[in-house]
Amino acid sequence: MFGITPGQCTNFEEQLTDLDTGQSRIVVPQNVTRPTEVEAGGAELLYWNESCDYRLRAMPQATVGILRKGTPRSFASCKAAANTGLGPVNMTRIADREARGLVVGASFCSVTDRGAIAMAVIEHIAGSYGDDPTVTGTLYVWSKTP
Repeated sequence: MFGITPGQCTNFEEQLTDLDTGQSRIVVPQNVTRPTEVEAGGAELLYWNESCDYRLRAMPQATVGILRKGTPRSFASCKAAANTGLGPVNMTRIADREARGLVVGASFCSVTDRGAIAMAVIEHIAGSYGDDPTVTGTLYVWSKTP
């Protein structure tokens, strides 16, 4: 399992998610006017607030992309999708999420910092403007060589 849930927007908290394990942790950035840009100890995804609009993106050192809903789920398709990139997505705007392919049935795919291929299948998305958008689902990890 994995879950992406924002910290309170007034606390300047960020959530870092490691797609090798599905573990998430909350951090407070050194500079609260911009998101974490440093090595994040294995995290592939960063979720932060910008004036209470929640943004999700790949960490700068990470290789993450979206495997679109309906695309066959496999090691090869996920590895290929990981190379497409994941820039900032405004998670409070449903239209932005949907335009970027973040819908139930899609997957976050990553070549992790450990060299594995991770596929986080989105099974539930809740929240929009005025809420705290969350994403949950099942995490599959293939070792460095399938």
